Amino acid sequence: MPRYFMELAYDGTPYRGWQRQLAGTTTVQEEVEKALRMKLRSPKVTALGCGRTDTGVHASSYFLHFNAAEPLADPAGFSNSMNALLPSAIAIKRTFPVDDKAHARFSATEREYTYLIHRQKDPFLHDKSYLLRIELDVQAMHAACQVLVGKKNFSCFQRTGSDNGTSICDVRKVAWEATGNGYRFTIVADRYLRNMVRAIVGTCIRIGKGNWDAAKMAEILASGDRGTAGKSAPACGLYLSRISYPFTETGA
Repeated sequence: MPRYFMELAYDGTPYRGWQRQLAGTTTVQEEVEKALRMKLRSPKVTALGCGRTDTGVHASSYFLHFNAAEPLADPAGFSNSMNALLPSAIAIKRTFPVDDKAHARFSATEREYTYLIHRQKDPFLHDKSYLLRIELDVQAMHAACQVLVGKKNFSCFQRTGSDNGTSICDVRKVAWEATGNGYRFTIVADRYLRNMVRAIVGTCIRIGKGNWDAAKMAEILASGDRGTAGKSAPACGLYLSRISYPFTETGA
């Protein structure tokens, strides 16, 4: 069966994350699969995503793959038709054919998350960024995070009770920067643990407030204990912003 990758973006505010859950909850995967069933005229279509996003977390670039019974005559037209069926919070960017062994999750080589904080109330950033009015020491937060770069055990930042096979992740870039109305955090890694990025951001905020010094990050990482890290930052500021694959031209 022909396999296709689909790139999409979504506002996670109305959804209980990407992954299909129990009846009575609304997820991005359910909405996309419903539209795919209608377009492909099939009673069952599975859209396998590049990873989970939690309730309220957004994606500016998310990939999934699905199989079709026959080749799509016009992938671009297919994307447009899907957009007509989907809620306004979900938008298909493109659909393209891939090898039948390509996998949205397991073929990904790198994932980037972005976290946004704004300091002044802005109605257009409500549920799209974290409103935190106090000034943070962005240089201290950036310096503290550099200890996270490399292949390390990040169990201190994973959700309690997680059943990951391994807590080792290869973090390739971590950066904080000031923006016109707040701060932006960027992290690039091969994989992530559940709640990892929001836990790192929450820990950085404590450092930025001056509650901890920058050296505290290394102690927390070495402890392996979630209880030593800061409280997780709210979901509204988090975006899955880039996924890299070896077989896409843009790598995005």
